[in-house]
Amino acid sequence: MGAKEKKGGDASPPVSSSGPYGEKCKYDPSFRGPIKNRSCTDIICCVLFMAFLAGYIVVGLLAWLYGDPRQVIYPRNSTGSYCGVGSNRNKPYVLYFNMINCITSLNIMAAAMNGLQCPTPQICVSSCPADFSVVLPTDFVPSRKPIDVWNQEWCQPSINLSTTSLSVSDILSRQLCPELLIPSTVVFNRCFPSLNVSQDYTDQHLNNETRDWIMAGSNQIVEALDAKNIGLKIFEDFARTWYWILIVLAIAMVLSLLFLLLLRFTAGFLVWILILGVLAVTAYGIYHCAMEYRNYEAKGATIKNVGFTTNLSVYGSVKETWLAACKSAWSGEGDLWAQVAQQGVAGRRL
Repeated sequence: MGAKEKKGGDASPPVSSSGPYGEKCKYDPSFRGPIKNRSCTDIICCVLFMAFLAGYIVVGLLAWLYGDPRQVIYPRNSTGSYCGVGSNRNKPYVLYFNMINCITSLNIMAAAMNGLQCPTPQICVSSCPADFSVVLPTDFVPSRKPIDVWNQEWCQPSINLSTTSLSVSDILSRQLCPELLIPSTVVFNRCFPSLNVSQDYTDQHLNNETRDWIMAGSNQIVEALDAKNIGLKIFEDFARTWYWILIVLAIAMVLSLLFLLLLRFTAGFLVWILILGVLAVTAYGIYHCAMEYRNYEAKGATIKNVGFTTNLSVYGSVKETWLAACKSAWSGEGDLWAQVAQQGVAGRRL
């Protein structure tokens, strides 16, 4: 009589409405979400960031459309042709006709007006000169042929020494061939004089004063290259090794994904390894700073002896610097130990 029982035994117990994760949230038509009383902040920063992104995209598009990576990889001669590619594939180096013209007497404005370029003809060559040669007064006689004075390799491509009707003086006045050649070495794909002070150049062709002027001119070029190509050298390395960079980035991405997968199962272990590693490194830093402090204290090296100087490396040789570093490391070590103790207490409470 009464209620019917289910087959196979007693009726199942009632299921709790709270569930294993707490009480279920009921539908509330008046709920507007967690952003009801929130609004945008840092509008100016957002606008500046969007402007930066837009400018970055514009610069990237202009570089893609009008940029030429060869300008930062290969040098160019006076006609604007690249050395080492195209018709000059077998001529990767630049030869300067008259290195003395490169001297600007350390005048930055004069160098800037010249575009940081040496105002002398430049040609692409397969190798830099190995021997010294100069146009002698006897080479100006009408019977002297240009092919007997110069090698075709050291002259402008626009002249053929075998068939030209120009005299030696005409060729020099038009700067089609160099007046002198000096033993040179390759620096930044450019031929620079390799005059040795121990060598004897004090003959009738080249005296010590001329040698000094030539070396000053080559130094001017090196300074101009350093001023112009600081960033270009970095891009040159990037352009030559881009495929290796992509390979390394791909390997880094794979390793990062593996690390994230392992982190899910070994998070606690890795966190403790990281904490202990930081504590160990900081402890060694305290020991090193203490030893350096004792060393400079014994030598009597104080900041009073140094005073104010723009050479920041000097401050590493005074005891006050190492004392401050030791105190900072000690403070950081104490904070880390306090955090570890706090986490341990919190873990035991749970």
